[in-house]
Amino acid sequence: MADVDNGNETRTKMAPNAEPRLIWDPFLGEYLAQAPTRMRRRELTSACPFCADVSTGRVPPDTTAWIRPNDFPALQPPLGDCYILIYSADHDRTFADLTPPEAMQVVGLWQTIYERLAPHYTTVMSWETCGEVIGQTQRHPHGQTYGISILPDVLAREMALVEQRETEGCGCPFCAECEEEQRGSRQILDGRYWLGFVPPYARYPYQTRLTLRRHQSHVAGLTSAEAQELASFLPRLIRAYNRLYEDAMPYMLALHQLADPRFHFHIELLPVGRAPGKLKFAASTESAWNFWLNDSFPEDKAAELRDALTEEIP
Repeated sequence: MADVDNGNETRTKMAPNAEPRLIWDPFLGEYLAQAPTRMRRRELTSACPFCADVSTGRVPPDTTAWIRPNDFPALQPPLGDCYILIYSADHDRTFADLTPPEAMQVVGLWQTIYERLAPHYTTVMSWETCGEVIGQTQRHPHGQTYGISILPDVLAREMALVEQRETEGCGCPFCAECEEEQRGSRQILDGRYWLGFVPPYARYPYQTRLTLRRHQSHVAGLTSAEAQELASFLPRLIRAYNRLYEDAMPYMLALHQLADPRFHFHIELLPVGRAPGKLKFAASTESAWNFWLNDSFPEDKAAELRDALTEEIP
């Protein structure tokens, strides 16, 4: 049973001079956040706070997926609001272990938190960070959602392209990309409702974009059939990553969505493994200049992913 926290629990108390800030960088033209209290986060503690939600009765004993406030929020209202999405009551599972019905509960959490936060914030960012090497601080399977009062740079740039194409009379660029990749060598998942592919501009070797074929701007607008296909695709894809990495692939998963009906909902998966046991780091050129070097061709990695996906019966 999935459960939604009512959000009334007391969060970490902050001194007035320690409250999070949103800061504008006038040189890069983008926002960043400053949140000193996050230095006190519980790092891989043996006393799992998410297991404690069940053991202490904070959620009912039969709850299998739920939403809880973030105890160490990066932002606070009115600047933003931060939540944790718990995928399973089982501490030792991962997204890759979830059955389609269990993954469907995760999609349901994404939809619920979007509907809760979208009326109050410009952006609702839902994501997962999986792997200690890229910052996962609790092993219990979970993701996060921030409602924030500004438009982050990546979404702002994507929306600017949408507006430019609209002005030029060219239509949605995401719809056009989906049609183009349908016929290409970079396709890896060809569903009735979703298309998965390694984009030609991939920064990470196995980077994957899942694009909804129908034009829709956010996760809450998915039909039941669209949500179910997504729930079947995501665990399969992560298991394929694990086969190629020959271990649990560290990855980031991010929902790109906006309330603007001109936007096109899509999901980015950024697995940081580049070969068995080897990581792709955002090194000097990437971190200092945002000039990314991908030491592979997207069509080659797409072929590897297709092979890894066929090793498992859908």
